[in-house]
Amino acid sequence: MSQKLALFDVDKTIIFNDSMFSFLLYGLKKKPASLHWVFLAGLYSVLYKLNLMSAEHAKSAFFGFIKYLDEKDLKQFFDTKLKPRIYSQALKEMRYRKQEGYHILLVTASPAAYMKYFNELNEVDSVIGTELTIKEGRYTGTIKGNNCKGEEKVVRIKHYLAEKKITPDYNNSCAYSDSLSDMPMLTLVKHSYLINRKDTAGCEGLIWSF
Repeated sequence: MSQKLALFDVDKTIIFNDSMFSFLLYGLKKKPASLHWVFLAGLYSVLYKLNLMSAEHAKSAFFGFIKYLDEKDLKQFFDTKLKPRIYSQALKEMRYRKQEGYHILLVTASPAAYMKYFNELNEVDSVIGTELTIKEGRYTGTIKGNNCKGEEKVVRIKHYLAEKKITPDYNNSCAYSDSLSDMPMLTLVKHSYLINRKDTAGCEGLIWSF
């Protein structure tokens, strides 16, 4: 039997901020002596924009602080900086889809290291995010594998479905994102929605207005 899916991007789709920048500020507050990571993040961002650095390498500076944080810190970041920023409309949509029998899957380019705590929500079945390497029991800022963005989201979703032995119901599945970079993910389902955008690019239009 096939399963209805509801795929959600997270940053600026479920939450109204970019978790990557929030994490940079959170890390700086926790470890002020490591201010150099902020300068590296700025420099790496410029190099990435100039196509002189890969996305994986550029993002490593934003997550450099993570080596100083333990699971308690990461949970606190989720509880204080992400969970309060969940759009009520997004939560309502996830709750509705869950009640209608959908498998709710969050797929994000942000690190699974802290995005995994979205699993605590009753509305969420699983979270897929960019993986970071682990050294001596702690995460490092180095990305493991590929940045979970664009086509890589499709790869990761298909791997997840195969692992869980889930056959997707294409005609009744849906996906949500704020970004056109998620078009590969949006095309996995029949009903796709670009959130708070005027250029719906063939999608079904707006859901909640942010």
